[in-house]
Amino acid sequence: MSRIIIIVLVFSLTSCKAQKNEGHSFFIAGHTYGNPNDKDHPLGLYQPFKDKFESINKDKNIELGFLLGDIVWNSKNPVYWDAAIKDISALRPEIHAARGNHDGSLELFESHFGKSYKSFVHKNNLYIIIDSNLDEWNISGEQLVLLKNAIEKNKNNVNNIFILTHQMIWWHKRIYPKPFPNSLHHKSPDSNYWTLIEPLLKGLDKPVYLFAGDVGAFSKERRKKDHIIEYDYHKDGNLTYVSSGMGGGIRDNFVIVDISADGAVNFRLIHLNGSDVNSLGKLTDNFKSK
Repeated sequence: MSRIIIIVLVFSLTSCKAQKNEGHSFFIAGHTYGNPNDKDHPLGLYQPFKDKFESINKDKNIELGFLLGDIVWNSKNPVYWDAAIKDISALRPEIHAARGNHDGSLELFESHFGKSYKSFVHKNNLYIIIDSNLDEWNISGEQLVLLKNAIEKNKNNVNNIFILTHQMIWWHKRIYPKPFPNSLHHKSPDSNYWTLIEPLLKGLDKPVYLFAGDVGAFSKERRKKDHIIEYDYHKDGNLTYVSSGMGGGIRDNFVIVDISADGAVNFRLIHLNGSDVNSLGKLTDNFKSK
């Protein structure tokens, strides 16, 4: 009798453990220092984003968080970094970061977050963080080797591939002109996304999601006349492009990505302004031309 009880108990614990590990979520948040036009810039992360930390921490499915660059307003002043790191420490999920053009030198950034480009597998999904500042928005050199090796090693064993970066490395004035990023700072006129990276990713028999965080900083309506610039979603075959950001004060947002046990991916677009986090609606494909 006692043996049966032990077997049942072990089975129950194993089942609970397996159930607990089924699926997970992560969030992406771009331009988290907030409003670039605030002359009296507060220390730390953008307050409307920090106001949502409690809800992030309460959502036990959210296991990872990705800050997609421009984490600090003034990287040369250590008090801004100190305040940002203190704010980040209040988040329960495991936090990773992609380096933005406002985030200072490579050495400084890596002293806080480790290697600026890296890959890892979490629950049968491959995550690749890219530093698009190293070579004028190109993925080249050792970083290109890492990207190719991570994909080749894991492509047959994962459900999805997630690539995370600060700059919209896929932005192109003819191929992908909208939304316009916050900045084209240090962008090569011939960056290699469409000539090298996109064909590599398009050839995979696996869903690939690319996330960028350099949108949403400005609130002037003249920049929003024809399109929303605080977030974007577009699906092209096995590739899905998502951008998200904050600072403009009107449609500030971050995105929660929910992954089911079988690998299906869904998005929650979280509005930071006002009391209704769902008031921006769902991420929908507004792409007009390519």
